[in-house]
Amino acid sequence: MPVKGPLTGIRVLDMSQAHAGPFGSQVLGDMGAEVIKIESPLGDLLRMGAEKKKAGADVMLEMRGGGYYLLALNRNKKGLMLDWYTPAGKQAFFDLVKISDIVYDNFRAGVMERLGFDYDSLKKINPKIISCSITGFGRSGPYANEPSFDDKAQGIAGMYSLCGEMGGPPMRSPVAIADISSGMFAAMAVGFALYGREQTGEGRRLDINLLDSSMALMATHYGYLFEFNQVPMPQGTKHPLTAMLGVFRTKNGHITVGPCWPRICRVINKEWLIEDERFKDPVFNRMINKKALEEEIEDGLMQADTEDWLELAKAEDLPFGPVYTLDKTLQDPQVLHNKTEITLDHPEYGTIRAIDCAIEMSGIEGEYTAPPLCGQDNDYVFKELLGYSDDQIAQIQKEQEDNWEQMKLHVHKETG
Repeated sequence: MPVKGPLTGIRVLDMSQAHAGPFGSQVLGDMGAEVIKIESPLGDLLRMGAEKKKAGADVMLEMRGGGYYLLALNRNKKGLMLDWYTPAGKQAFFDLVKISDIVYDNFRAGVMERLGFDYDSLKKINPKIISCSITGFGRSGPYANEPSFDDKAQGIAGMYSLCGEMGGPPMRSPVAIADISSGMFAAMAVGFALYGREQTGEGRRLDINLLDSSMALMATHYGYLFEFNQVPMPQGTKHPLTAMLGVFRTKNGHITVGPCWPRICRVINKEWLIEDERFKDPVFNRMINKKALEEEIEDGLMQADTEDWLELAKAEDLPFGPVYTLDKTLQDPQVLHNKTEITLDHPEYGTIRAIDCAIEMSGIEGEYTAPPLCGQDNDYVFKELLGYSDDQIAQIQKEQEDNWEQMKLHVHKETG
């Protein structure tokens, strides 16, 4: 049974690919929306596949399954293969717009306008349609037409300048923060727009971009710049504005330490730190002598193993935490209790593992479905939703085949 949640009855035409778009549309599917993932015959950008031997010849793996990115970001969606550059394909898209609520994309700025799929065009077909576009930098401006991916947006936003150690080079974030945050803001915006439509009966255009999304997450860092007129420096492993917050070494590894002054001094057998004049005042002395205090704290923590500190922290109610690799995270008792890891039955890969939606909401029923193969639900869309005849479907397929070479020329102009 499909997921039934607060967005049950809402239909999303999801033209997005790669990371930023699919992350947000997956949340909509998790909340019960019927998300139709529309892909050209070339497939999502991340349906890269790998080479395999077939009939004695090297051929590319058919671009229907996809790699781990695609599997992680596209559950609870139906798969439609459609060449929107052909007359029949474009008409099918317009017919779907008539019976849908959201058109959702992450093409380059200007692509939807060139296709005739921009909000002003679509609302003539369906006045209640909501158009949500994720771009790199916005619909206009000096960077609007430039290619953009997560790293570029994070770099311009200043995020990389805060990663790494003081005096070292900028460091890449291991998390695609620009992609993920823009997907999150897009999903939020869709929810807000749907609520607004209940009041007005009209749709609207939503514009999200990676650069603004990244900067929105850095509000406190920019706040520091505005307040003190000082550029924040790389954060390293410690909090820049609070003494003894961050990651510390232990005898056999590392541990995270939260606010716990002065109790930590007693726990690490350095109670004398409490009366030390260098550390008494939390705003001035302690921050001025931050490095010296953190060296003393770390020296104390290095006298025992991580496991011993974590056990003691539970007894003393101290905010210590482990520093896991991902495989260890999946074994953590709280993660197991939360059932954060889920399994799905995929038609090509069998049982696959995934991370559940972070939103827990009462009243959601049904089971998640695995990410679709490219075009696996064509019959459902063409026959059940649109009521197309066999001749109409055959025409769509013929035009797609005839347009194969031309379609490949469009791909690099749309993505990024």
